Parts: sequence; C-alpha cells; structure tokens
Amino acid sequence: MSITALTADSAVALVADRLSDPEHVAAIASRDDNRDPVYDAVMWGPLTLANGLPGTALLYAELARTDESWRPVAHRHLAAAGRVMNSAPSRGLFSGPAALLAAAQSCAGQDGHYGSLRRKLAAWVAEDQRERLRTFRRRAEGGGTGVDWAAYDLINGLSGTTRLLLDSAADPAETGPDVEAALADSLHHLVRLTRPVRVDGHDVPGWWVPAELQVSERDRQTYPRGDFNLGLAHGIAGPLTVLASAHEAGHRLPGLTDAAGRIAEWLLGWTLHDEAGPYWPARAAWEDELARERPRELFTRTAWCYGTPGVAAALFRAGTAFGRPEWCTAATDALRAALRRDESRWAIEGATICHGYAGLLRIVARIAQATADPELHSGCARLTVRVLECADEEAPFGFRHVMRFPAAAHSPVPHRAVNTAGLLEGAAGVALALFPDGDGPLPWDRVLGLA
Repeated sequence: MSITALTADSAVALVADRLSDPEHVAAIASRDDNRDPVYDAVMWGPLTLANGLPGTALLYAELARTDESWRPVAHRHLAAAGRVMNSAPSRGLFSGPAALLAAAQSCAGQDGHYGSLRRKLAAWVAEDQRERLRTFRRRAEGGGTGVDWAAYDLINGLSGTTRLLLDSAADPAETGPDVEAALADSLHHLVRLTRPVRVDGHDVPGWWVPAELQVSERDRQTYPRGDFNLGLAHGIAGPLTVLASAHEAGHRLPGLTDAAGRIAEWLLGWTLHDEAGPYWPARAAWEDELARERPRELFTRTAWCYGTPGVAAALFRAGTAFGRPEWCTAATDALRAALRRDESRWAIEGATICHGYAGLLRIVARIAQATADPELHSGCARLTVRVLECADEEAPFGFRHVMRFPAAAHSPVPHRAVNTAGLLEGAAGVALALFPDGDGPLPWDRVLGLA
C-alpha cells in the first residue's frame, strides 16, 4: 500500500524514524521470511553496507551533518555494528571491518570522533589488503592468467578498499606507514590490471575473467571462454572511479593516467546504440570482445550496478578528474538517452540503490548537479516520483527491496519484496538518495564510486 502525498523530505523522515533503533532493525531484518529468492538465504548481514548496520549508520551520519540531534542515533548504529564485528567475513568494502571503517569515517564528522577505532580499523584493512594483493601476485607468478572479481571490483574487491584507504591515508587519525604502503601497492595493482594480457594468441584487457574464476555455475555456462565486465558494482568501471579519486587526491603514480585512459577508451569502444541512443551492456563475452564487429545488442540494465548509468558515472568522474571533456560528453549523452528509453526496458525493480530507482536517481542527480543539464534535472524530478511511489505504509522500514525470482522458480509472482535496512539493498540507501545534492557530492557517495 503506497503512501500518498509523500515528499522527499517526509520520506527521509519516515525511514529515519523507522530505522532509528538498531535492535528493532535487526529483529525485523533477520526474520526468516526476508530470504533472497536466488540463494535462499536471509538477507541480513549485520556487518555489511549492503543490508546491515554500517549502511544504516551512514544514513544517520548524513542526517547529523545538518542536525546534531541525530548524532547519538548514528552512534547507536555504529556501536551495534561494532558489537557484531565477527559476524561477517572480510569481503572488500561492503562486508566486515572495512564496512565498519567506512561507517566510522562518515560518523566521525567535523570533530573527528572515533579516532582510536578508525586507526585500528584502518591498520586492519591495510594488512588485509596487502595479504589479498599477495594472493593475486602468487597466482600471477604461478602462470595464472585472468582475474576474478575480487581482484578489482568495487563491492567485494580491491577497488572498494583502495577507495577507503585513500581517505585513511589523508586523515591524520588513520594514516601511517602501513596504510600508505597498502595504498601504494593497491594503486600499482590497479594500474597493472589494465595492461593487456596474452591469451591463446590474443591480446585482451587484463581484467578478463576466465570461466574457472566465474562466480557461479550459471556464469561458467554462459561465458565458457570467460567475459569482460563493464559494470560499476562488479566491473571495470569501478576501478576507473578509484583511479580518478586517486588522481584528484594528488597521487601521481607512474602509469595511472594511462591506466585510466585504457579503461575509458575500452568502455567507449563498447558503446552500443538503439533507437533511443547510446548505451553500454552489462557484460561482454570473450567471443564478443574478439569479434570483428560489435554485436547489435547485448543485455543491459539502466541501474547503478550495471548498464549505462554506472558506466556514465565512471566516465564522467574520470573525464572531470583527468581533464577529458569528451568522456564527460559521452557520459551525459548516454544518460540522456537512458532517460528517453522506454522504462519497460530499464530492467530495474523497486526503490533501492543497487538495481532500483534510487541508484539511478543518485547518478542522474550527481551529473545533473555538475552540468546543470535541464534534461537531467527533469529526469531527477521524474525519478524522485518513481522512488516515492514505492513507499509502503505497511513496510516496517518504509520501503522494501524487490528481488526477482530465478527463471526456474515455481512461483505465482515474479518478485519477492523483503524488508532490508542497509545502504545498497535497503531503506537507508533509498533515504540517502532522496537527499538534496547541495554544493557537491555527499560523503556517502564514495562507497558507490560517485566521489
């Protein structure tokens, strides 16, 4: 049941009120009926940004920037996350201690709270990062060709944690030789990753994922020769945003600019067209990459995670950072085309960030703010309405996360709506996407590769 006459401000207030007690959040989100229909697992990861307490803490950290009365609430969520430190394995930025550090950095505010906690977490993330880098080097030195997503993606891989270390290295409360060394090693790794590799007589991009390193059996069957991922969540667009952030922060690593150029030009080379205009596919098979001509069409979404919006966000960030206006123009043109495309072809569901309206809204809002483009501003207004239409008075958090059942599932309905609280797949992220942009990016944008 939707809520009528809801404004963006009142929707934020609704979510903030309903998520305010972390124990209440945990009790609802961990219920057995909140199950992922694909993996048949409860969608509650208490120490994750995606659907757990670090994600909700980010919402209250943002609210506290303009209203100090929210700071104790942010503290409650951060403290509750700290108490479940051992509840999630380390899987990059979005799970485990790195997720807690991201939340603590935002909750620190202008007064630099949680300095001791942040220093300990930054040291932990730095050591974990260097161990992961050593694992990848051992595989490469052993003759292994190709990488898995963990080598570079924003969610679970080395790009997301590299972005986190950029902020740690710049903060006197967090930096140190261990953090600086981990950051330097990480940036060198991302630069090396962009260099072509020789596979079966062909030079292909270094982020090629072979079949044996695919994340699922379905992917191994779909991509028997491996694939190249374009997405912002799990693809090469994520590292591009991190390289842009590093350049903006003053890191002039040899080869960094060339590495960004290789990624950007490859993405531009994968621009496809339909009646609405340019777009980018989600993933490209080995055969597609080596074909003499690009395929006429490939599957895509119009979402943060995959498709035109995420790639456009990465190209726009890089174009701004490296002084390449043509990358920004391509990004803006494709985003306008995405908004013109029939919504039935967007392949997105529900309100949430990952593959819903809120993620698309956030990207359009960021680029509209930077360009003052009237078509993008109009798109923001339209997408805000779409998000608000998803509000539900009966949903305990105000918005639900919509999951599509797999094709093989025997279900009378195509979707399952679950009660999820966090940033990527929960109500907190929806509320954050409804914040006005102000004078520039907000602190939480960085975990989405938008700042």
